[in-house]
Amino acid sequence: MTADEEDGRVRRAAERRSRRRVQLLQAAQRVFSNKGYHATSVADILAEASASRGTFYLYFPSKWAVFEALLEQMFQHISRAVRRVRVGEGSEPVVDQMNGNVCRVLDVVHAHRELTIILLREAVALDIDLDRKVAAFYGRLCQLVEGGLTLGQSMGLVRACDTRMVAHCVLGSMKEVVLDWLTASDPLDRDELAREILAYNLHGIYGGTG
Repeated sequence: MTADEEDGRVRRAAERRSRRRVQLLQAAQRVFSNKGYHATSVADILAEASASRGTFYLYFPSKWAVFEALLEQMFQHISRAVRRVRVGEGSEPVVDQMNGNVCRVLDVVHAHRELTIILLREAVALDIDLDRKVAAFYGRLCQLVEGGLTLGQSMGLVRACDTRMVAHCVLGSMKEVVLDWLTASDPLDRDELAREILAYNLHGIYGGTG
């Protein structure tokens, strides 16, 4: 076997392992959504993925590790969805850029609907170690929002405020809105929802003049 053939064999094997890992994660996400984290067993994930126990343990040491991997995957998707707002010549209007960020985040949570619902509904009832992991996940999201607010202040786009507190307000309101959107029988159109979320976070609810 030539060096190129060996490289090709190694690459194909790596691709197969990557696909199998993704399949296991997707299967776990579906089962967690249907049965809940606590009620789900490794056997349930294996049945959903049509995989053997040996295959599972090649990739994950436990059910906890699968959930942890799903959390990390979700955070990376959200991080990539949020783009830095730019000002200056040639830039889109700031509000349009912000609306784009909201739309992309909504696309992420919709694409990962099962995991999002688990996080929003069941996170408070997980075991201590997993509770800490979920709390850390939300903490990282809050830091992401806070970083955006701080940047906005430096650009003159965000008023003087306690960015940490406001980040919690933004994240807290988003959690309730997203859960309602993902579980509603007749949900709002994504673009309409994005506009309402952005309008609320930019202007609040006060409509008076005094």
